[in-house]
Amino acid sequence: MKSCTHCNQVKPFEAFYASSTHKSGYTSWCKVCESERNKAKNQANRDARLAKAKQWRDANKGKQAGLVKAWREQNAERVSSMYRDWAGRNQDKVNAKWMKRAAGKKSRTPPWLTSDDLWMIEQAYDIAVLRTKMLGIEHHVDHIIPLQGKSVSGLHVPWNLQVITARENRMKSNQLKADVAALKAK
Repeated sequence: MKSCTHCNQVKPFEAFYASSTHKSGYTSWCKVCESERNKAKNQANRDARLAKAKQWRDANKGKQAGLVKAWREQNAERVSSMYRDWAGRNQDKVNAKWMKRAAGKKSRTPPWLTSDDLWMIEQAYDIAVLRTKMLGIEHHVDHIIPLQGKSVSGLHVPWNLQVITARENRMKSNQLKADVAALKAK
């Protein structure tokens, strides 16, 4: 047990941060008091901190992007968890996004497709699931010519589908493969 020098409450050692500079091995203020002090300090200097951070980001655009990318790769599970948490809190936005996509796909599925064509589309999705299970690498069905591309828009037809890894699909996004190659070359 240890006494906080700020709130004068006696608390267990777990309520204090570890510190090699203090004789007891723990900070003199408890975690709650430290948190309140840091919040107050950050609020008092908020504008200066934000301005300094913006100045650094503007001066180090490439470095910032590299740092963010490296952090995301090292913390892939945490990033995934953050996205899941966000999606849970923002179900309305997630539903709106997927409904927009479904409507776009439906409007780009021509009425003249035969039942064989529709079966081939289903098979592409089945193949993606099978490859994911067999290889342990997530696969997606990608539209070769994107449904909502910037320069061109394709149709949701069997000959415009390909099964690729999820990573490749995210890199490609709503772009033609030639556009992606040109971006990588820059």
